[in-house]
Amino acid sequence: MSDARLEDDDYIIGTDAVEIARLGQQHAIWRETALAGWRRAGLRPGMTVMDVGAGPGYAAFDLARLVGPQGRVIAVDQAPAFLAALRDGARQRGLSNIETIESDLADVDWPEAVCDAVWSRWCLSFVPNVPGVIAGIDRALKPGGIFVAQEYVDYRSFRIEPCEPVFERFIEAVRQSWLHFGGDPEIARRLPAIVSNQGWELGPMTPVIHAARPGDWIWSWPIAWLEQAPDRLVELGFLSPDDAEAFRLFLHARQQDPVSLMTTPMVLEVIAHKPA
Repeated sequence: MSDARLEDDDYIIGTDAVEIARLGQQHAIWRETALAGWRRAGLRPGMTVMDVGAGPGYAAFDLARLVGPQGRVIAVDQAPAFLAALRDGARQRGLSNIETIESDLADVDWPEAVCDAVWSRWCLSFVPNVPGVIAGIDRALKPGGIFVAQEYVDYRSFRIEPCEPVFERFIEAVRQSWLHFGGDPEIARRLPAIVSNQGWELGPMTPVIHAARPGDWIWSWPIAWLEQAPDRLVELGFLSPDDAEAFRLFLHARQQDPVSLMTTPMVLEVIAHKPA
């Protein structure tokens, strides 16, 4: 059992320049999935949209373009490094309709009834008190406001074949690190009940999972993280140095094998509406 602790402005997977770059690659790969979700949810120009767990702002930039100059984006994150990258990126892109809130989600001073929509992706799975965050989002949403989230629903669907026991140990270390810090790697299983208990009307739910081989674009998304993760898990005390090295050898072998198969962790998109 690890006794690891995180700084208040840190995440399990870090906030450094390498992670900021990885998140950019991640959004590039998942951008179409986000855009499709926003279309299903009915996001449109002129809206005020809050991005909860905005990170370095890659989704926020797309939201800012979507809502246009008559709309605005409120980007919420606890990491100063991420928000600094977001503000710099907005300046570089000529986007003046993004404002930021630096806060842990447990301590956000939620504005009252200012948002037409709230978006979140791979954020609620790291939050200890998701019902409390949903209650805060409820405060921020206008009557009739839209909530759209994309979160993991079945993390064990993440597979690389042919598999070896070290991969199973690695995935379990990832899950244990999530749980240790109060998160839930399969939060989407509980999310429909949580939003319903808040009194929201549950809308469509859409599962997303990909299969890939070495050389495919989608393969590069988890690989960028898998190459970093062993060192972070060793640092936090969830993986032994020997298993970290064995995992690297396993990963290298799978990347050299053209018939290796990867299935990504299944994501569930959840859309809900606050009553008008």
